[in-house]
Amino acid sequence: MNLKFVATGLCALALAACGDNAQNPELLKGANFVSAQPGADITLSFDPAEMRVYGKIVNLYNGGYTVTSDEIKFEPFASTMMMGPTEAMETEQEYFEFMPTVERYELSDGKLTLIATDGKEIVFTQVETLPGEETATTEVAEEVAE
Repeated sequence: MNLKFVATGLCALALAACGDNAQNPELLKGANFVSAQPGADITLSFDPAEMRVYGKIVNLYNGGYTVTSDEIKFEPFASTMMMGPTEAMETEQEYFEFMPTVERYELSDGKLTLIATDGKEIVFTQVETLPGEETATTEVAEEVAE
């Protein structure tokens, strides 16, 4: 009888562990992502020290975010105001409108999926360094030095 009780308990624990899809928000900190979209790549980086994100499409952008388990919310972004190719500008506008509607995320196998309240998704691929990151860092350092 006790063996049956123990076996039932172990099965229940195993099933509960299999169904646990909780995300680890700590894995976002310091991570860099890129999503290929029409006309432009979208970069998204999570600051390792502050609850802020930053990136580039046509313009540089940044903003705050909050995350708990698999829920994530983005504050409206601040961005530079440069013009670019029409298709890239449309992609950027759609992205800026999409981000405040994001409610969940999934991070698995180097892919970050942001999911909005209406079910729309954007998938990013995790990268070590962002395209042009060394150039951007050098340009900012040169501007500060002047």
